[in-house]
Amino acid sequence: MTQRKNPSLTPGIFLIFLGLILLAYKLMPDFLGWREIYPLILLALGLWLIIEALLPNKKERGAIFPGTILFLFGLFFFLRNFEFVPYYYLRDVWPVLLVILGLAFLSLYLVNPRDQGSLIPAGLFLFFGIVLLLNKLHIVNWQIGDLISKYWPVALILVGAGLIASNMRRPRIDEE
Repeated sequence: MTQRKNPSLTPGIFLIFLGLILLAYKLMPDFLGWREIYPLILLALGLWLIIEALLPNKKERGAIFPGTILFLFGLFFFLRNFEFVPYYYLRDVWPVLLVILGLAFLSLYLVNPRDQGSLIPAGLFLFFGIVLLLNKLHIVNWQIGDLISKYWPVALILVGAGLIASNMRRPRIDEE
């Protein structure tokens, strides 16, 4: 028995959600402004990509990476705009970007455990992001935080080189 594919279900749900957000904006412009809406759009788009990647018939799980990034950025901006996170400017909590990237790489591993190469950037981004975030928020005041905050781009270079090296080691499989 063949399974019936329904490719319009997820985009349909996404458009309904987006339409409800924009309708609420039109009906209550004083309550909902662009500042409150754009995080919801990022959350919805990220959630849509995550759901698309996790569907059982999907062979391409790569949508989990941008979906995780968009969802977590939307969550961060939502919490920031409604003052759950007391820091408004991103320069105050820029290590959150590193944590989000680390979680996105970790999500790649979780949907495809055979791809252990994504654990390296996940660990590096999470480690540096958490250490720098704790230092930036003055929860922990480590001198190493200053050193890391100055030289953290080296981690990006190492992660990029590691990804290129792991890609070169894999045998290429041509698609039919």
